[in-house]
Amino acid sequence: MRLERVEPERVLAWRSADGNWVWTFILLEDRPRTRLLSRNRFRLLTLGARLGMLPMEPASLVMERKMLRGTKQRAERLATRGPSAIDV
Repeated sequence: MRLERVEPERVLAWRSADGNWVWTFILLEDRPRTRLLSRNRFRLLTLGARLGMLPMEPASLVMERKMLRGTKQRAERLATRGPSAIDV
């Protein structure tokens, strides 16, 4: 994956080397909140690739949801405590 597009404080997008997978994070201001959207787009060119995605999709959904919830918790902690609240 390589970084394809950067718009500071708005968009981060990665693309696979073959161009068949794009993963994008977008920040949307929705006063008084900010929403983080994560989008994946796949171009599955073969039947094998399509069939292989069937078991991967539910697992990916669970992992991505956990990642986004963790990001939300860290952002909320940072908003209430200030920059010193950043932890990895």
